[in-house]
Amino acid sequence: MKARYDIQLMVQAAKMYYVGGMTQEKIAKELGISRSSVSMMLSEAKDFGIVEITIKDPKNNVTEVADQFIERFGLKNCLIIPTAIDDVRLITRVVASQGADFAEDILKSHSTVGIAWGTTCYEFMLSFTNRNRLVDITVVPMIGGTSRIASEYQLNEMVRMFSEKLQGTPSFIYAPAIAESIADKELYMQSTTMKSIVDKWNNMDAAIVSAGAPPEFYDTRMVFDLAQKNLYEANKDKVIGDICARRFNLMGEFLDNDYNARVMGIDEANLRRIGNVICIAAGKHKILSILGALRTNVINYFVTDENTARSVLELLDA
Repeated sequence: MKARYDIQLMVQAAKMYYVGGMTQEKIAKELGISRSSVSMMLSEAKDFGIVEITIKDPKNNVTEVADQFIERFGLKNCLIIPTAIDDVRLITRVVASQGADFAEDILKSHSTVGIAWGTTCYEFMLSFTNRNRLVDITVVPMIGGTSRIASEYQLNEMVRMFSEKLQGTPSFIYAPAIAESIADKELYMQSTTMKSIVDKWNNMDAAIVSAGAPPEFYDTRMVFDLAQKNLYEANKDKVIGDICARRFNLMGEFLDNDYNARVMGIDEANLRRIGNVICIAAGKHKILSILGALRTNVINYFVTDENTARSVLELLDA
């Protein structure tokens, strides 16, 4: 059978659609062809074996990997999602979505839940469906505000959105994530609104967080090679990531420095006290951050993708 379209053009269209997540309309515009041609091209790509559709249900847990994480890091439970997606945006969305479903069986009605900021937590809130019909949940921000205009960093808005889904009550924070000085932080902490937030931090039942990394470390992490143990050794004492903006090193130690002292967010003691901290983080660009976060021993439940999980284990066994 002779192909109607150029093979390489079919490959390109298939990559844009199945890997890049682009719409057929956008692909047509990019390639300068009609939308109907794109549709026929994608269909022909399957007929010629260029595209093979394999469905891997992300709700299925890779139990042998999950069990290793539970044992090595003392977790209550772990969800490892089987997927071959490499695109950071797509894998974050998939893992956050499944993490939301996973968390619904952990959260309880008539409780207080804390949430952190960032892309993963934002996608989590968007995906949360409340299939268990949870009610009367107080939602509390665990970090102050930021000047970033992106939705994933507008924590008060995320709190409002999440509390509506939970038929609960939102608590808002009116303070920056990082105070200009320790003296400024002390002034904020003396306010009535902050005292109310801190009181809720002291009595939270669960928390939704991710493992982030300081921007200055991204370049190093993006070129990280698991075979180079020297990079692993060289970064033992450096800032490798953060939970609620509170920074830690690769050994999972929250750093005693000026930056952490100025963080307007939940402290280490309260993170440890909660007992139901659900961490969702995905993508190989977060391998070091994830390892450091798990070593803090504040995380009780962990959700990630299979490729990232296996890379973390490979690093541990290097």
